[in-house]
Amino acid sequence: MIARTCAAALFLGMTFSAIAEVEPNINPGMWENTSTMTFDSEFPIPDQTETHTECLTEEEIKRGDAFMEMEDLDECEITHRDMRADGMDYAVSCVGPDGTRVDMNASMEFNGDTAGGVITGDMETPMGPIQMNIRIEGRRIGDC
Repeated sequence: MIARTCAAALFLGMTFSAIAEVEPNINPGMWENTSTMTFDSEFPIPDQTETHTECLTEEEIKRGDAFMEMEDLDECEITHRDMRADGMDYAVSCVGPDGTRVDMNASMEFNGDTAGGVITGDMETPMGPIQMNIRIEGRRIGDC
């Protein structure tokens, strides 16, 4: 649950930022995205790595639908956004279906056929506060 919420928040940030006047340097095609999360909390949480693939069309990138994953989030608010063709910085605050609050700051780079970045976040959960660090790496692996 934590991993899906964080990944969804990350890609939500990418999606809303793509709506800005600057089009991100992301080439359409089949993309493989890997996120690795580490946690700092009062109880042990194992590192989590997830990889998924998705087809991104030129229309989705222009529309702002690239990397959209919303099923695990009830509410998100982008509190800061600085979009450039070669990347973006943003902050987002989300609430998950279980009431977990996540505040994240991200810095992403877009390089046409690759994308990557780092996200730091603080979560307020029923089990106590959790600090997380997420490393994102994406690459275009071919046509859809």
